[in-house]
Amino acid sequence: MRTRKETKQSLDEEGKKSIEEKGEDMFPFGFGYQPWLIQLHGRKKDTQNFMNPYNNCIEEKKIRQFKGKLYLGCFGEWLLLTDESTTETYFLHLTLNSNLTVHLPPFNRKLFEFFGRCVVSDSPTSPECMVTFVGRRSNAILYCRPNMDTKWIKVSLPTDLEQNCCFTGQVIRCKEKIYAIHHCGNTHALRVVAINESSLLMEDSTWTIINMPETVNDYNWHHLVASGEDIFLVSVLTSPYRGNPTNYTIHLLETSDLSWKRVKSIGGCVFFLSGIHNAALPASLAGLQHDCIFVVNVKAEGIYRICMQDQTVSLSSPLNRPKHKIRKLFWVMPTRPWEKKHRNLNNLPHCIGTNKGHSTYFHKEEKKEERCKVDISRPWADMPIELVELLLPRLSLFDCLRLQSICKAWNSLSHHVQKAQVYPWLMYTENDSCLWRLFDPVYKNEYSIDMKWLGIGDDLTFHYSKDGWVLTSTKDYNSLFIVNPLKREYFSLPNFNSRRYVDKDLSFSSAFSSAPTSPDCVVVILEITLECVLQISTWSPGEEKWNTMSFHDEFDTILPCKPVFSRGEFYWYRRGGELLVLNPYKKTRQVLEVKAPIMLKPSKRVMECHLVDSGEDLITVFRGRTTDPMRIFKLDRINMVWKKLHDMGGVTLFLDRRTTLATSCLEKLCRNQIYISGFSDINHRKRSAFYSLETKEYHPKKHCNLKAPMNCIWIEPNLMTMPNNSKAFCTNQNWSGINEPNLTS
Repeated sequence: MRTRKETKQSLDEEGKKSIEEKGEDMFPFGFGYQPWLIQLHGRKKDTQNFMNPYNNCIEEKKIRQFKGKLYLGCFGEWLLLTDESTTETYFLHLTLNSNLTVHLPPFNRKLFEFFGRCVVSDSPTSPECMVTFVGRRSNAILYCRPNMDTKWIKVSLPTDLEQNCCFTGQVIRCKEKIYAIHHCGNTHALRVVAINESSLLMEDSTWTIINMPETVNDYNWHHLVASGEDIFLVSVLTSPYRGNPTNYTIHLLETSDLSWKRVKSIGGCVFFLSGIHNAALPASLAGLQHDCIFVVNVKAEGIYRICMQDQTVSLSSPLNRPKHKIRKLFWVMPTRPWEKKHRNLNNLPHCIGTNKGHSTYFHKEEKKEERCKVDISRPWADMPIELVELLLPRLSLFDCLRLQSICKAWNSLSHHVQKAQVYPWLMYTENDSCLWRLFDPVYKNEYSIDMKWLGIGDDLTFHYSKDGWVLTSTKDYNSLFIVNPLKREYFSLPNFNSRRYVDKDLSFSSAFSSAPTSPDCVVVILEITLECVLQISTWSPGEEKWNTMSFHDEFDTILPCKPVFSRGEFYWYRRGGELLVLNPYKKTRQVLEVKAPIMLKPSKRVMECHLVDSGEDLITVFRGRTTDPMRIFKLDRINMVWKKLHDMGGVTLFLDRRTTLATSCLEKLCRNQIYISGFSDINHRKRSAFYSLETKEYHPKKHCNLKAPMNCIWIEPNLMTMPNNSKAFCTNQNWSGINEPNLTS
């Protein structure tokens, strides 16, 4: 006689077998009421993955109509698919009803490879429907009317646009016009071609050229998005090794004069970008926070979520490492009104109310830990001041800021803030704010510092930090200065004529040897031109201009890592993995034959490398995907070889693509850890993210929703330079009975 468990398993297997035989597997719960990302697997696998951006859930379903198909676009309740084998192209209704399928004229397989995305003017069942494909690496357009034409009609661009130019395949439709990104091969410039849809039916077509904003030509990915009657251009810069987004810009097209205006909001909407078909959805319909962008990148780990409000990027949902094309990943937008019964209140961080366009979020209430009852029979004032002085080096800055509020007797403590125990902080900026955030990953406290005194605004970029000083620039990279946010001091550098040839975040790298108040300070900037010429510029305090040296055939179009100053010289990797050494005082340069322990080819897009100075040792760190362990090596200067490290002897690293710091940590829990520039934000309480050399794992283990600020850098706070009564900090913590420090006036 079978047990209840065995009976249940038997019924489950029979039900699963019945579904497989009939092909009746249904869409996941909530399909049609929220956005979903569908991952096709081609002919080799019968199932598909449905990814939920709300709760990072991936469900595997079997939809027979999706097997062996490539995705061309989603238009309302219709999917435009093509067969991977026969290139048969047709519209499939989301009800999967075969009677509603609308077939298109036969598509030549060879011709299909040269055409990218498409737009549809109306419902496929309408006689006015027009399907338009824009070329990819070509200068032509294909269109047809499914209910009228029996073949595809090809339209070529005018002759004055055909000189080494081609479409990139990116296209949208807005107000009966088609907008497509066009690439000029001679100047490597991008532009947008606007085409009147009705003119395609006539011999005299109307074309309008819209120049791109100059600031976006250096970005990797460009997405045109139509949101209502507005047209947005989203440019996303990704890491050449790991493929994760590192920066972005958004421009709005002014239809009056066809010019682009940079914006910091997308009108309370949510953008869904997949590379094939982009969509915009009001945040109230999506049930998500407004001004967010979801980007699908198959060369990275999955779906990334860019939050414009706090300028952070996070991995929203991982992908099952697809080996296929981007045409097998696509977004499906909601087609039915959002109903309350379809909200899963246990899993989804949906908004429950709005106030002037801003969403309010709810979270599960966490159980409060019972506080230990402490019986204090004697007042704190009875503690000898000498004993309190001994405790100061063991206290965090947060505790030292609260110290004088404990009792009046402790107000006589001298330099209590300077004696606090501090480790590197993650400094980052948010949108439309002159407050710079300072996150302490060890003690998990956060501070804010007012930078209005700088008088430059919030549109800044951090490049390098050392001894509490940060090399900063404006967005155009021409205005450079070194600022100490704690001392409220800064040094302006001479104007730097930046060469805008390739991606700035990839070809522009900088560092300095010591604080600018030191006479030995040297600032070095490495920049690569399009011709792969390395420009080395140096500057020291007192000089009125930059000293520049040029070297040929040293690099590709990117720099493998940031330079680091160690033992009086700057070190960085060459293209082939050798170490380049620059002596800024003797103006000499040499190449060390020691090779990098891991190949540095960016085409692999697997590992990013870092060089770190840990006192007497030069360390290199290689970081891959979140599922791969970090690899750490130390340079043996005697034998000139890299030796792998399994233990760092109590040293803690703070890793970032701009600056990596090494420090000895007194806290035992922080030793042999590598902190990364990210944190989890649960109930507005930040938790640090790190990699442990002992467990060989990342913490937290789930990297989904781990936020990484776009513009951030590790900084070593030098509290000895601060006045004792400084009130530069505003803690983001609230406590009862203690006066919170105010911002600097």
